[in-house]
Amino acid sequence: MKRPTLEEQRQLVKLWGETGPKLDKIRREALRGLPYNEEDVDALLSLGDNYDGPPRLTSGLVEMQAVFMKAAPEWYLEARAKKLK
Repeated sequence: MKRPTLEEQRQLVKLWGETGPKLDKIRREALRGLPYNEEDVDALLSLGDNYDGPPRLTSGLVEMQAVFMKAAPEWYLEARAKKLK
């Protein structure tokens, strides 16, 4: 896979900026159209009530970024290493 040019990267960011709100609207409308089911709501709420694991001390963003870096393409890692020098 070739590295996208700076202009291509800007176009992708702009496209996602336009697409994100549209996808969010579609998701909200799909959820809004669901019938209210009391049993489903109670089941979801009980998940939080019955959780007996360790408390979450972080949001998980640091861990998520570590996973992203493991999956990053080689060209990105090389460019990042050059920039940090």
